[in-house]
Amino acid sequence: MRISSSRPSSRSAPSERTSTPSPLRRGSTTEAARRPPEQAVAFIQAFHERLSLPPERLEEKKVLMRESASSFFRTMPALFHEDLRGPWQDASRLLDRPAPRMLVVGDMHIGNLGTVRGPEGKAVWGLNDFDQAAPGSPEVDLTRLAVSAALTAREAGLGAKAQAKAVEALAKAYFREVERLAGGGENPGAFVSKKEAKGKVDDLIAEAQHASPEELLKKYVRTDARGQFRFQSSDTLRPVPAETQKALRAALVPYETGLRGAGGIARPLEVLDWVQRLDAGGSSYGLDRYYALVRAKEPGAPPVMLELKELLAPSLEQPPVPADGAHVVKNQAGFGSNFNPLTGATTVGGRAFLVRELEPEKAKLDEKALRGEKELLSAFTQAGVVLARAHGSTQARAASLEKWVGEDAKEATRRLVSFASGYADQVRADWGGFREVK
Repeated sequence: MRISSSRPSSRSAPSERTSTPSPLRRGSTTEAARRPPEQAVAFIQAFHERLSLPPERLEEKKVLMRESASSFFRTMPALFHEDLRGPWQDASRLLDRPAPRMLVVGDMHIGNLGTVRGPEGKAVWGLNDFDQAAPGSPEVDLTRLAVSAALTAREAGLGAKAQAKAVEALAKAYFREVERLAGGGENPGAFVSKKEAKGKVDDLIAEAQHASPEELLKKYVRTDARGQFRFQSSDTLRPVPAETQKALRAALVPYETGLRGAGGIARPLEVLDWVQRLDAGGSSYGLDRYYALVRAKEPGAPPVMLELKELLAPSLEQPPVPADGAHVVKNQAGFGSNFNPLTGATTVGGRAFLVRELEPEKAKLDEKALRGEKELLSAFTQAGVVLARAHGSTQARAASLEKWVGEDAKEATRRLVSFASGYADQVRADWGGFREVK
């Protein structure tokens, strides 16, 4: 929900319904949880009406949602959260006892994992999106990641056995890593390093390590007749009107005040140019996103690109809370993933924005990279490790998770496999219903 940081706007939450957790009914099945896809279509329509995106951006988002069941799933975390409060609540319970309440990612899927600049400036593979993070049950993240595994396997043409193995692999890795962390094992943060990485993840980190600011600038920036750096214009990069530039410059003032360090940029900030990015994001597609080209600290060094990303408010909590960039930054640090000193927050026109460096290291696994069972199992095993490190960011949190699971990891895994398969069926049915609506 696109909500003002101080008051609800037309971009507020579409749902007013609240609920409290109920005990898992023994024998509860995913078949009993299934609801008509028409309900999802109605939810999405109401969501988009209250989001109030520009008509052309909304149409583009709908095209993105129609591409595949996975794309549909990624763009609507609010629908998933609504289902966990409603018909899928019992089926999402992995154990009969309640899970500990903690900070969770909220929008956990394979597309929200990728290479980023980690400690000491080295590329790592881990969490890269914290917009939906909020207090909740770890089951929210485990079930959403498991559905992502099932959908990815299906779209790779793999059968039910391979889908189940992918979910089992992430669960086994998650519970094993939780046990290690609860025992006092070191937690580097919500990522895996090059030294730990395997398969396609290892390849992606290797590529990211060789990425350079100069290569990133070539994609977006040119020099004008006077040798000044300027953003290129294209179908997806649009010049920013002078009045909007003025508002954006004003928004950088509180951002700069809150910076933890220089991060290689000149202070005070000197913006060389602005551009609006039109085709980025999944769940946040269509919200405002701007790039600022700022002067580097060292004379002669290439300029640095900052991204100002409008935030979609988290939909996990009920009643819904407004989007808040400062909370996103705090949550990122809470997962042990805030390594770039240029990460910060601001508001523009009463709307919340995250500000961060557009890192040349940032990349995601290409969908074609996970077409085989071996690659799928490897990626989701490593995703399970990353998620465990996020949830168990302190030994106390890891210990609470270990206590919750106890000797029942096999039962939790069995239920996770069942949920992933059943909800993947729900997603495909919802996607089919959505595609039929003109």
